[in-house]
Amino acid sequence: MGRIIGIDLGTTNTVCAYMDRNEARIVINEEGGRVTPSVVGFSRQGERFVGDIAKRQMLINPETTVHSIKRFMGRRYRDAVGDLGLVDYTIVEARNGDCAVSINGRLYSPQELAAMVLQKIRKAAEDFLGETVTEAVITVPAYFTDRQRQATRDAGTIAGLDVMRIINEPTAAALAYVHDRKKSSTIAVFDWGGGTFDISLLEVDRDVAEVRATRGDNTLGGADIDRCIVDWLKEQFQREHGVDIGDDKIVTQRLRDAAERAKIELSAASSTEIHLPFLVSDHTGPKHLQCSLSRATFEQLAEPLFQRTIDQCRAALADARLDVSDIDEVIMVGGSSRIPRVQELVRELFGRPLNKSFNPDEVVAIGAAIQGGILEGEVKAVTLLDVTNFSLGIEVQGHRFEPLIPKNTTIPTQKAQLVSTVVDNQRTVRIHVLQGESRDARENVSLGEFELQDIQPAPRGVPRIQVKFAIDANGIVNVTARDTRTGVSEEITIEAPTGLSKVELERLRAEAAGTPQKADIDRETRELRERVEQSLVGLEAFLRENRGLLPKSDIFELEQALKRGRMALLKSNDTKNLEGLLGYLNRFQQHLREKLEQQARMH
Repeated sequence: MGRIIGIDLGTTNTVCAYMDRNEARIVINEEGGRVTPSVVGFSRQGERFVGDIAKRQMLINPETTVHSIKRFMGRRYRDAVGDLGLVDYTIVEARNGDCAVSINGRLYSPQELAAMVLQKIRKAAEDFLGETVTEAVITVPAYFTDRQRQATRDAGTIAGLDVMRIINEPTAAALAYVHDRKKSSTIAVFDWGGGTFDISLLEVDRDVAEVRATRGDNTLGGADIDRCIVDWLKEQFQREHGVDIGDDKIVTQRLRDAAERAKIELSAASSTEIHLPFLVSDHTGPKHLQCSLSRATFEQLAEPLFQRTIDQCRAALADARLDVSDIDEVIMVGGSSRIPRVQELVRELFGRPLNKSFNPDEVVAIGAAIQGGILEGEVKAVTLLDVTNFSLGIEVQGHRFEPLIPKNTTIPTQKAQLVSTVVDNQRTVRIHVLQGESRDARENVSLGEFELQDIQPAPRGVPRIQVKFAIDANGIVNVTARDTRTGVSEEITIEAPTGLSKVELERLRAEAAGTPQKADIDRETRELRERVEQSLVGLEAFLRENRGLLPKSDIFELEQALKRGRMALLKSNDTKNLEGLLGYLNRFQQHLREKLEQQARMH
């Protein structure tokens, strides 16, 4: 067994960690960063960009830049319709009913796109560690369904990784917390990232970490907070200009980008300025968006979302039969946990200071790496006792759901129950395995079904059929049905279908192994692109600072230069073209500075 890396495959960013002796360390990517944006972009020529370079093209090319793909992993299209407004690329219904992304006339499954991010992470780990990496522990939200977990495993397979374990994100964070600690305690892990929310309550006793309860929402994340700000910005713009922005994808992406930046700035400041020049244009000319967003207004906009997380915390406490006074530590995880109002609400609920000793962006990957070290035998074992996040059971007469294993049951576990026939001389019993909380079987998720045949003829209710559920540490469900009278039995191992057959997985894995990524352009070109990017950022700052001093003609010329620069940066990796662009931008800025200095001397 080689080195097993830990990967936090996030909605917004992905982080990778590894064990160095007994200490977890973060892999530094080729751009020198500790986090990699979970973004995949495509050019019209079919080139592929992953990570930072893909994120930079999002503002100009939103229809061919894929972000937040985690929210569509393992989901049916009909169940994901409410999330379509969070993205500007096209999501369609695949032939199997799942979500698919349409880019340049080709359909991609969410697993393929997530695999492109994982492939980049794998290469970054290999370059950083100087060795081949083929094994990984990957984390998922605690409230991911079996289909979503299997989709994540499939993404790892496509990326050329042997996924040794799928573990819950809050559990991974708790593992990072208990590593090398001897103190017994009850902890709460509040995990709010870019796309999902989880709360897990765990009891830690030396080398054992047992999950008591978990709750979550797979459609509640930082992106939903951004949407609140975007809607507010649209209202402000319409109030000032009388213009409905509509659904223009580039405009919407600019608003979304501004909303995210404002949200981050408001974690440290009481207000922030939002300025988007030339947002739209009509027959009267160009229209700009310029407004101030206070922290108080932001908190008012997002308060319903904040309260939803607190409601989930209260539900988890009730599930675990714990009082807030029983909680010794509260660990904050995920970027959205940095919001001051969120921290205030969590602190008020649990009545104690929050543990912020871990980097909320990195702690989950660190826990995954520790789990990898345990599997390697390089780290002292910590026994993780996780729980089922949904009830598991079977359908019985009248479309009723009969749970055999309630949610929040510690795994691994097994449970058996006797059932019987419903008509005289019945020779076959159908076992329909379901997951969910509704008493109506039709409202729960079907995991699979099978038949037990050759039952000896008898009056209804006489045969005794033992149905046994067994769940292993990976959450894999095995269901057995046995006729106690004859010993005849059948069984099924539940491997959630994700729309990809084994043949398709192998084909995609082979394709991924042979596909070069645009992010692999040589270092000289990459550094040159960074300098151009910095020059553009400098020009934008210059415009903000001096807008009131420049004539309208210069402002228009400067904004056109910025637009041309962004477009040229997207379309070219040719060194000579980039050098020419950099020289033009620097000369243009110098010209404007000299002009302002001359005006100042005249006055």
